Amino acid sequence: MNTLMLITLLVFLLVALAVFGVYYTITAARESEKSEVKRRLQNIAMRNPSEEDMPSIVKQQILSEVPALNWLLFRVPLAMRAERLLDQADIKMKVGTLFLLVAVLFAFGILIGVALHKGILLGLLLAVVLASLPAGYLVYKKDQRYKKFTEQFPDTLDMLARSLRAGHSFNSAMQVVAEEMPDPVAKLFRIAYDEQSFGLSLSESLSNMTERIESIDLAFFVTAVNIQKETGGNLAEILEKLGVTIRERFRILGQLRIYTAQGRLSGYILAVLPVVLALILWVINPGYLSILIKTTLGIYMITAAIVLQIIGFFVIRKIINIQI
Repeated sequence: MNTLMLITLLVFLLVALAVFGVYYTITAARESEKSEVKRRLQNIAMRNPSEEDMPSIVKQQILSEVPALNWLLFRVPLAMRAERLLDQADIKMKVGTLFLLVAVLFAFGILIGVALHKGILLGLLLAVVLASLPAGYLVYKKDQRYKKFTEQFPDTLDMLARSLRAGHSFNSAMQVVAEEMPDPVAKLFRIAYDEQSFGLSLSESLSNMTERIESIDLAFFVTAVNIQKETGGNLAEILEKLGVTIRERFRILGQLRIYTAQGRLSGYILAVLPVVLALILWVINPGYLSILIKTTLGIYMITAAIVLQIIGFFVIRKIINIQI
């Protein structure tokens, strides 16, 4: 790669990062309660993208900023899934900002492939890998938030049950959870309580909670509350038994992790072993692996090996990931 191409690559990266940084800084500076209200209105609008069925206030709030971009996002199904993923990951980023970041990384990957003179195919492959990094980060944050919620939820059910036994209404018990429990449980119940304050029914606000956290425990909780609301019964006792059931499931899951420890270790070893061997061979005899880097066929072979390693790792992980 000559000096001019390297300078061009660096300038492109710096300009792209500068533009994205300025845009994201301005967007973050404008985050406020009004922005949060607009974001929630956008969620409502995206669930029902037909402009004829949207309330006028929703259309005004959504289409007031960058109308062409909003018009396009409403007609792209991927935008709705991206908005839901951002909401589940609890990342305060607009869908347009996310798409801009993906586009910058995609273009940067193609530019690297062209700069290395390895062909457009390698550039496209690298562009896809770089463009998938934001989605991978969002999935990681979503999983981390789900794990925290799962750990906190049994204590949340106990707090709800104690509040109900003390004579509080269910709405008041939700407010207690929103004030006393840490995030993400507190934020979820706070949003649900606020939605009821603004006129949503209990079943609708609880159903919205299941969209923000994809948890089977939360789904059981919502189902139990809705059934109790229609048929009656001791809700405090139901919640206590549900908490016991969830804790028992955690105990069984811990035992399964012990039984599948060997499989997980095998997956990690198979994923790391080729990399370690390549590094050892590179230190002992650098010329032995240089043909894989200096030739186009060698680069394609390395790329295929990496892709197959990743696929094999996830296949092993899927096998040992037993749902309870």
